[in-house]
Amino acid sequence: MRLAIALAKDDPEKVYPGPFGHAPRFAIYEVGEEGTRFLEVRENPYAAMKGGNKHELMRELLKDVDLRVGARFGHGGSMGALPMADRLEAGPVSVAEALERLRARRNTA
Repeated sequence: MRLAIALAKDDPEKVYPGPFGHAPRFAIYEVGEEGTRFLEVRENPYAAMKGGNKHELMRELLKDVDLRVGARFGHGGSMGALPMADRLEAGPVSVAEALERLRARRNTA
């Protein structure tokens, strides 16, 4: 499974505190039986975009990702670009804490 964690603008060890789609970049990880492996940092060219086809562009940017991890998603409770099953709201925590929350979630599933 691949996941994308929204990264804070000036701290690569923190989850971006705002809506997922506004994150300036994403850390992409591969999660498997052998553990979690960092793959890349992917820039988000649509971070400042509002409206239009942003949702479609975000889905295309992260089309190879199974789970999106961020502090929060959507505006005012909207579904936004991503279904609930494909996202994990971790809050504005460290990337390490977000990965730990993912491990805990997987262990209870």
